[in-house]
Amino acid sequence: RIARQVDAVLLSHPDMAHMGAYPLAHSAYGLTCPAYATLATHMMGGLCLHDTVKTLAAREEFSLFGAKDVDAAFENVVPLQYSQPKALPGRHAHITITAHAAGHTIGGTIWTIENGAETVLYALDYNHTKEEHLRRCSLMDGSEGMLNRRLIKPTLLITDALNASLTLPTRKKRLDCFLDSIGAVVKRGGNVLIPVDSAARVLEIAYVLNEWWPRERSRRDTHALCLLGTSARKLRNFAQSLVGWMAASVEGQMSDRDTRPFDLRHVAIVQSLDELDRKMRGDTRSRGRPRRAVVLAPLDSMDMGFSQELFLRWVSDKKNAIILPQRGPPGSLARSLYSRWRDRTQQGLAPGAPMKLDRPVRLSRARVAVTIKRRVPLAGAELDAWVAEERRRKEQEAARDALLKRK
Repeated sequence: RIARQVDAVLLSHPDMAHMGAYPLAHSAYGLTCPAYATLATHMMGGLCLHDTVKTLAAREEFSLFGAKDVDAAFENVVPLQYSQPKALPGRHAHITITAHAAGHTIGGTIWTIENGAETVLYALDYNHTKEEHLRRCSLMDGSEGMLNRRLIKPTLLITDALNASLTLPTRKKRLDCFLDSIGAVVKRGGNVLIPVDSAARVLEIAYVLNEWWPRERSRRDTHALCLLGTSARKLRNFAQSLVGWMAASVEGQMSDRDTRPFDLRHVAIVQSLDELDRKMRGDTRSRGRPRRAVVLAPLDSMDMGFSQELFLRWVSDKKNAIILPQRGPPGSLARSLYSRWRDRTQQGLAPGAPMKLDRPVRLSRARVAVTIKRRVPLAGAELDAWVAEERRRKEQEAARDALLKRK
């Protein structure tokens, strides 16, 4: 009932947290009004949802929505550029929406919704600092880091306070800790699992690692740096076509090397665990010796997909490590691991003190609950029972059709 009363949908970021239910609302609840997103969010969001549907279907009977529902929903999305005013159709033509850069994800958006002299600023999950591959949010587009005067006095501000209670170290310190932690595991001969999403924050992490990886030749000989995902090659291709949505330094830096922008030349793209295994068996660089790996694997929740598969493979080896670039969704395996780390490392912090980042936590003798679901072919008695049930169902349908014809 509510979905049919909605006049417009604004999609802000290309990840499950921001658009995961959109295909379901469109296909099952009649949310057929126009939806709006930046071109980059439209492209990467569709990729994210297709990858998630594929992962879900591989582990259980998933019937809420399928790939066709994703396609139908995204055909309903109107792609926009940043700073492109767009009047809503029909009786709401007096309302204008405009997308502005949010940072955080490629194509990520904060929205202004204007009706005459009234302006609503809708700003969730924005990043006011410049990242390696993304510009800062439009709120900070003023000169010398000053606020953007066009956006600082809305009639109404809608925002979030997700990290309001946290004091984080500077971005440089967090990035240095992230890379140093990976380097330490590589030096001791371990594998590194980095759980990531399918099409959003993964780009920043892959870009950072691609720039850092060649600085030390020894790790290139002993380890493979891999981006694992069923749509990993398409993700890279999409990213290369969306360089205009990234920080200006990306295109300039890449053009200096006489190569395609965002080529991730030091990141091996692998789309299955078998392909990863072949990469780790050794190649000419390792002179045929088996190699370890640093792997970016979806999903960031670790409740399913390649990240869970690699966690189960590698968790028993003390040389290996899991590095969480974010907390993970509530109730997920990733959030559980993050909570263990936080509870052991953040005790006794003074109010307002920045979080401590450089203390790894071992999972030795710890009990970690993992729910594993897989679709496997039926065999034996289960297969016989299913065949018998299908035969019974078809006989009943045939009998019902015959009865209807006689009437």
